[in-house]
Amino acid sequence: MKPRTISDIARITDGKIVSIGDTSLETPIANIITDSRNFLSDSGSLFAALTTTMADGHSYIDAMLKKGVRVFLVERVPDIHSNKNAVFIQVKSVKEALKRIALDALEGDHARRVIITGSYAKTTVKELLYTSLVPYCKVARSPRSWNSSLGLPLSILDMEGMNADIEICEVAIDGPSQSTQLLPMLEGEIGILTAIGPQHDECFASHEDKIKEKLVLLQKCHTIIYPAGNKTVEKLVREMFSSAHHRLVPVECEGYPAASIVSQALLELGFPANSKLASEPLVSTMYTIREAAEGNIIIRDNFTPDLRELRESLEFVSRRFTAAHTPILLIGNLLHGKMSEAELRDLYTSAYALVRKFGISKIISVGDEWKRYGYNSVVDKTYLQEHRPVNSLILATGVGNRAIEDVLSSIESASHDTTLDVDLEAMIHNYNYYRSLLPSGNKIVAMVKASAYGLGAVEIAKTLQSQGASYLAVAVIDEGVSLREAGITMPIMVLNPITNRYPLLFERNLEPAVFSIEELKRLISEAKIFGTKDYPVHIKLDTGMHRLGFIPSQFEALIELLKSTDTIKIKSIFTHLATADCLDKDEYTERQIADFQRWCDRLESDLGYSFMRHYLNTAGMMRYAKSGSYQMSRLGIGLYGISPYENSEAPLQAVASFRTRIISLKEWEADTFIGYGNKGVTTRRSIIATIPVGYADGVDRHLGRGNASFVVRGHECPTIGNICMDLCMIDVTDVPGVAIGDQVEIFGTQMPIERIARVLDTIPYEVLTSVSPRVKRQYSRK
Repeated sequence: MKPRTISDIARITDGKIVSIGDTSLETPIANIITDSRNFLSDSGSLFAALTTTMADGHSYIDAMLKKGVRVFLVERVPDIHSNKNAVFIQVKSVKEALKRIALDALEGDHARRVIITGSYAKTTVKELLYTSLVPYCKVARSPRSWNSSLGLPLSILDMEGMNADIEICEVAIDGPSQSTQLLPMLEGEIGILTAIGPQHDECFASHEDKIKEKLVLLQKCHTIIYPAGNKTVEKLVREMFSSAHHRLVPVECEGYPAASIVSQALLELGFPANSKLASEPLVSTMYTIREAAEGNIIIRDNFTPDLRELRESLEFVSRRFTAAHTPILLIGNLLHGKMSEAELRDLYTSAYALVRKFGISKIISVGDEWKRYGYNSVVDKTYLQEHRPVNSLILATGVGNRAIEDVLSSIESASHDTTLDVDLEAMIHNYNYYRSLLPSGNKIVAMVKASAYGLGAVEIAKTLQSQGASYLAVAVIDEGVSLREAGITMPIMVLNPITNRYPLLFERNLEPAVFSIEELKRLISEAKIFGTKDYPVHIKLDTGMHRLGFIPSQFEALIELLKSTDTIKIKSIFTHLATADCLDKDEYTERQIADFQRWCDRLESDLGYSFMRHYLNTAGMMRYAKSGSYQMSRLGIGLYGISPYENSEAPLQAVASFRTRIISLKEWEADTFIGYGNKGVTTRRSIIATIPVGYADGVDRHLGRGNASFVVRGHECPTIGNICMDLCMIDVTDVPGVAIGDQVEIFGTQMPIERIARVLDTIPYEVLTSVSPRVKRQYSRK
């Protein structure tokens, strides 16, 4: 963004200035940040303390002060207990203030603007249009998927000062009345509506109302490009846009719809159509994270590789740095338009400085421009032939770069066709849903025991730490140690900590749950030897699960022990609800809650100090969020997209998808035996696929013989014959065009894990945790 002074921003936002120290009000502000995680001590930064239903930016002000930020946009001025200078611009709403600053940025902006909205392929259209225009003019576009009511003003500020000829803005809404709030920022030459789907229909009175709301976003555009063939869209476009003020351009979208829309947009802007659009690789806003050989971890970014997006990639990866891994950047040439040699040198000088700023010293380039502009520390891909990476964190960035894929294939583990794909974005959605059920300020303990229910605890924990969860909970000390070794710094509760390695518990700052007098005595004794003071512990009460925990007859001894030492101190007291997921046993659950509150009151009174209380599990959060006094809640299976209640209407998203691929297809006549023991037999002329997954991978043998179906190309295909150790067979006769290499989903977004669990007469927990460690875990995250 162009520089504005503190005084300028106060005037634009109608804010009140509260100054501490001697910071000049004429200090230029060149950068507005809303995410404290992405700050790298840039000068001239302002931190906007956004308050949302999920987080309060004001709680990060002290941390930002320590990082060097001195200017803040706030709704309330905090008490600052430091001698540092700071300026606070106090406004009624930080979100509205950002919109005002964005509107100010638009004054005097003479760039041609393209506005993109719709349900599908908005980002793909934006990136294809951007890369098609780069050779001809100076183009700016909104970052990645910054398209919300907050993302739009931030995008405008991000593009400001680029002196672009054309600006491309992606916009999204997920509820009614949002478009009119955004409309003042959306004047453009061309408006593009991409394909419309059912996403967010439930938030509107009707599907048609949702389309109307999206079209409102384009009302200040002169030319409207939209997909032909959707009768509802065509009717609404003609109703809402006057032919006297708008040029309406329907586009036939067969084959690759994004290519058709972009080609038309290029022609409307006066540029030649890009004949290569249909063959361009798909851009993805998702990062994929996977393990490779020799302890390496690969983070693949398939987004447009220019300077700005390189920074976003580096910010994402920097949150995963640990002392155990050496960061490496694998990259091709940066995307840029026509530039002089001096401009190119400046571009790569900036890029190189940025990479080094994020702590990456090794750059492997599959392009020629990095070395051409003088960076001798940049090596080409032949470097890997003599210097194989070991224990490295490798960021590979560059969409559709075949050379990058070749390098990655040379260092990845031998590929097993079966994978457990973990959608971290879906997990965040579920986390935010459960957080929305709880009272404001309530903390969440995220359960990552049993390797995060089989999904892989390290990546899950890193995502939760980044998301702002208060605690992680593991079952045993080794799980906690592994997380600490992976760089997890947030509080970790150990639920079953009985161990002979107490020094490790204290050294790694792992907080034990205690459920017996004997264990408490041992813990106090070891804490004295280690020399701790007020070490946090969590006391478990048995109010009705009758598994572990203190009961009232033990309270006197418990209180005496706790009063006898200052080595440990209660951080929280908790219990576990035995029947919160049983709709017919509410009386039992309510008695547990009442007993817990009464017992906690007694312990708090006898000990003379307060502690946190928690008793809600996933099921409890859904039905008993207003049940009483508590400060934390424990989120388990719901985090992973599985409701503890059958037929639940909770808007959860599947996190784990267990997938493989067809490796063989054979056609057999009716009455042909299939598999061990002739336990499968065809009933018609059939196409039978063999897939490389079996009971050694976690596919229970009881799923064979047609008891379960897996999904191929959207069709459910029953198993046939017995499940083998490493293979099984499915009937794909009814799948049109089935081919070797087709993906098969055992469970996931198309085949709910709950259905697999019902076949096995078990619960989804067991199905998830049964997926073998030999199945590669792959992670995706925006």
